[in-house]
Amino acid sequence: MFNKSSTSMAWVICLVFSVLTVIFAWQAQHFEIDASADTLLVDNNKHYILTQLADQRYGSEEFILIAFKPKNSQLFATENLNTVSSIGRKIETITRVKEVKSIVNMPIFTAADTVSADVKNLTWENQKFSESTLSLSLKKHPLYEGLLINDDQTAMSLQVVFKSDPKLEANKHDIINIKRHLLSRDLTQQELNTLEQLKTEQQSLNKQLEQARIDEIESIRSILKPYKKDGDFYLGGNNLLSYELIQIIESDLLLFGSLIILVVIVLLWFLFRQFSWIILPLVCCATSVVITIGLLAALSFKVTVISANVFALQIILSLAMIIHLIVHYQELVLKHTDWTHKQLVLATIKQKIKPCFYAGLTTTIGFGSLIFSGVQPVISFGWMMVVAMLVSFIVSLAFFPALLLALFNKQAFVKQHKQIENSMTATATFVKKQPKLIVVFSAIITIIGVLGCLKLTAENSFLNYFDESTDVRQELTYIDQEFGGSTPFDLLFDIPDEQIKAGLVISASTVQTVTAIQNMLANQQAIGAITSIADFTKIAQVVNGKPLTEYELTALYKSLDPSLQQALFGAYFSEKDNQIRISMRVQDSTANLNRADLLAEIHQQLSALGIEKQQYTLTGLFILYQDVLSRLVDSQILTILIVYGAMAITLMIIFSSFKVAWIALVPNLITTSVIMGILGIFAIPLDLMTITIAAVAMGISMDDTIHYVHRYLEEIKLNKTDSNEWVKRTNLSVGYALIYTTTVIVIGFGSLVFSNFVPSMLFGLLTSVAMIVALLTDITILPVLLKKYLGKRTA
Repeated sequence: MFNKSSTSMAWVICLVFSVLTVIFAWQAQHFEIDASADTLLVDNNKHYILTQLADQRYGSEEFILIAFKPKNSQLFATENLNTVSSIGRKIETITRVKEVKSIVNMPIFTAADTVSADVKNLTWENQKFSESTLSLSLKKHPLYEGLLINDDQTAMSLQVVFKSDPKLEANKHDIINIKRHLLSRDLTQQELNTLEQLKTEQQSLNKQLEQARIDEIESIRSILKPYKKDGDFYLGGNNLLSYELIQIIESDLLLFGSLIILVVIVLLWFLFRQFSWIILPLVCCATSVVITIGLLAALSFKVTVISANVFALQIILSLAMIIHLIVHYQELVLKHTDWTHKQLVLATIKQKIKPCFYAGLTTTIGFGSLIFSGVQPVISFGWMMVVAMLVSFIVSLAFFPALLLALFNKQAFVKQHKQIENSMTATATFVKKQPKLIVVFSAIITIIGVLGCLKLTAENSFLNYFDESTDVRQELTYIDQEFGGSTPFDLLFDIPDEQIKAGLVISASTVQTVTAIQNMLANQQAIGAITSIADFTKIAQVVNGKPLTEYELTALYKSLDPSLQQALFGAYFSEKDNQIRISMRVQDSTANLNRADLLAEIHQQLSALGIEKQQYTLTGLFILYQDVLSRLVDSQILTILIVYGAMAITLMIIFSSFKVAWIALVPNLITTSVIMGILGIFAIPLDLMTITIAAVAMGISMDDTIHYVHRYLEEIKLNKTDSNEWVKRTNLSVGYALIYTTTVIVIGFGSLVFSNFVPSMLFGLLTSVAMIVALLTDITILPVLLKKYLGKRTA
């Protein structure tokens, strides 16, 4: 790569990378964090589009729920109601807040003498109902219980409803009107172009909205702070989830990025005891990260909870590649004491460029396999890692040697680690004396791993993403358990033609059908609060002492103020589409909740009620999340098959031998089966991060395998007779780099176990375990197989 007669090329390369770093550092200011719930979903699939259409039709409102559990045991005591009223008024001063609903300002229908259009004055603020009246009126209230008050009447809540941005709503309307065509056909090129323009506009609008939401959460917490002496407060809702995820992403990026850098510095000093071998890797890692961030910003990629570890991964993988170069440089220093610095650098690159290129290629393939997962956030993570690996590869094999050649003198000091030398020698001896034991043990743990894989599950919930000790987990769990669930789930019922009567808004038979569906849903263990148009008829029956006739219901509907008509009926009934929406929430904290079984039971019960599948549609975040979970196991199998297929082909190209390629795959097959087996045996569910571990482990561990096999083949060429010597010499050369890189990766990723975000914690822990297993297989079963099947190789 470098001309031996001059170091000018090295200076040119240093200058080029310096300029690129400055350019991409400027571009990096446009890099964004996106923690909205949509980043966990699949954008253009059927369920997503149907949910968006339903939200558009029924005017889905953005809101935050604030639960208040007063210290005064009398929930309806005047002081508690005044507290809620005071908080509500203060929150309403926030710019984007449309209204704050609570039991103090919502109409208490059952306290009235008759149901009529004039219900706005039936509020506690206007009527000052007594404690007993409120308690009786709100007990088993079909609209408020589970939303504004809990079942046990020990807590009440404020529903903070936000105004929608007209521009953003119009943009969403235009986007969904194009996407709805995907339900029946592919989009035309013109529609695709228009959609792209609309999405670009949406990104700009969303950026402003996301910052506003962050400010709103912080304002609400600030408003609540003085009232904490009166009771406990718990926040819930998608906005809170996004807010907390952003805090976690930012915290993890800063904390674990800093921690990994600190760990890297300590480890590099311990391993090499030279400042040059600390400064050079750090400069190269920093350059890789800055260029990658700038590139990702230019390509409009945003970091999500799934891809938050991209830069930690890049730092560690870049370092692993650089360590291989340093160790080889040091090996040449000991072997050729008379060589100049330039000769050492050039020889290092010349001899290591092939294995490093192959290792970088296989790692990129490992991450690239995620692109075929079928799960959008995982696909984005795969693309981001492909970009990161390409940058790291170029920086490690061009910028690192250029810096070393241009700015540093010969690094003659080599720190000897006798413990590593002794362990590598002992391992070579063990391979020589106990090959059968190694094969048997490897087979046993592989079989156990495969059996564990059969127990893999994807059942999970948003609540499980947060450590139990965190405030957000406690808040979301309280809201989930006490206020009717946390995951929206809707059933859209198309009114049959035979139930539609001219002149009537809704017929009695339709109300009966909806009531039957709602009662069935209420009997499902995990279903929390349920609301539909049938609830209003229940209230009318309590107030009037008898059910409203279908004609009375129609008359009442027509007499209501348009805004009240929308509030009471519009969210649950579409007169234009002859469709009724039954809105519910699923309690994610339900013990042994199985979403697939719940959906199957609902379908079965609806069939038992005589309702055919074409008469209803299931939508909402619950359906979207379950759709993602249902894909995870299949996606895991698909990505593993793809990565192994791609690796096998790549290895055959690299080593020009089917036999060598097969041997190189074995340690990684064992590693993958062990990691997936751990997930199954310990009932760790697949989620949007753990699904990536197999590909990540495969990609990273294959690096060490390639370096080992490449060096082993080199030893065969140097010493064609003694296979035992091949193993020992390989262990005492590349074995050092394997130990060093594994140590860096294990400790670096191991630091993630301290994250409050459970998927990140599991990702770090399992990746560390994978690397330990990969190291052990690379220095045991791999040389056993190489000796057996390449023992007579002479070329």
